[in-house]
Amino acid sequence: MRKIYLLALLSIILFNCQNKTELRADLQPFYSDYTNSLQEKNLYGKVKKVEYLKTTFQNTENEDKSILKKIEEYTDFGELKKVEYFDNSGELTQTNIIEYNKNKKFIKSVSTSKSNNSKTIQTVEYDSIKNTSESKIFVNDTIDHKTTFYYGKNDYQIKRISIKGNDTTEINSEQTFNDNDKLVLATQKEVGNDKSTITIRNKYDNNNNLIESSHKTEWVEMISETEWKNGRISKQTSYTISADLKKHTDNIAEFDILYNLINSKEFENSKLNRELKFEYEFDENGNWIKKNVSMKEHFNNSKEFVPIYVDTRKISYWK
Repeated sequence: MRKIYLLALLSIILFNCQNKTELRADLQPFYSDYTNSLQEKNLYGKVKKVEYLKTTFQNTENEDKSILKKIEEYTDFGELKKVEYFDNSGELTQTNIIEYNKNKKFIKSVSTSKSNNSKTIQTVEYDSIKNTSESKIFVNDTIDHKTTFYYGKNDYQIKRISIKGNDTTEINSEQTFNDNDKLVLATQKEVGNDKSTITIRNKYDNNNNLIESSHKTEWVEMISETEWKNGRISKQTSYTISADLKKHTDNIAEFDILYNLINSKEFENSKLNRELKFEYEFDENGNWIKKNVSMKEHFNNSKEFVPIYVDTRKISYWK
C-alpha cells in the first residue's frame, strides 16, 4: 500500500514538473510599435484562444470557486476577432466581434450587451491617397458620431474631426522626432479651446530605449520613468504633479524578463499604502497560465503577504 502511495505521489510530482515551465529567456517582449494584438497583449506563439478564470479569497459566497471572466479568440495572423465577458456568476454579459479586411486592417466591430440589450457598431474606412481613415459609431443602428483621422510622418495622427449631432470638434496634433525617428515631443489642441492643450515629452537612452515620458495638461502632469536591464524593461515608476507642483509617487512596478508584473507598490500622497506580489506558472510557449496574487497592507502595518486571488489562463494555439 505504501509503495502504491509513493508511486502515485511521484507521478503527481513528475506531472507538475512537466507542466510548469520556467521563463523563456529566448523570447523578447514588445513594448511599443505592435504589429498585432498578440504583441500588444504580451502573448507568445500562434495563440488561438484564451480563457480567463479567477479565484478569489474573500469571505463571499463564491470563495475558492474558479469563475470564468473572459474568453478571447484570435485570427491566425494574431489579431483579436472575438471577446466574451462574464459576470461574477459566470453569465455572459457582453460579446465583441471584430472583422478585418484583406490587408489585415480593422474594419468593423459589433459589441452586444446582454445587460441592457444594446448594440454598438464601429466601422472604419481607409483612404490611402489622402492618408486618412473614417470611423463611424452606431448605437442600436442609429449613428452616434463620426470621426475622420488625418495622418502624417510615421503614421502619427496630425488631425481629427469629430461630428456628433450638430457639434463638430477639431483637434490638431504636432510631433517632433529625433534622428532615430523616435517621438520626443507631441502637442494636441482643440480648435477654439485654449485650455485643451496636451503635451507629451519623451526621453531615450543611448540605446533608443524610452526612459521617461511626461503627459501634461493644464491641471496635471503625469510622469513615467522606465528602467532597463539587458534590453528589457525591469521597473517603471509613475508620478503625478498637480496643483501643489510637487512630484508625488503613485506606483512602482517591477517586471520579469517577459514583462510580466511581479511586484506593484501603490502610494497615497507619496506614502507606501499597499503592495502586491505576483507569482506565475508558464506553458512551453512562454505564456503564463497561472498567476497567484498576494497583498501586503502597509497602511495597516501588515508584516506578511496575504493571498487575495488567483488568475488562470487556458490557452490553445493554431496548429
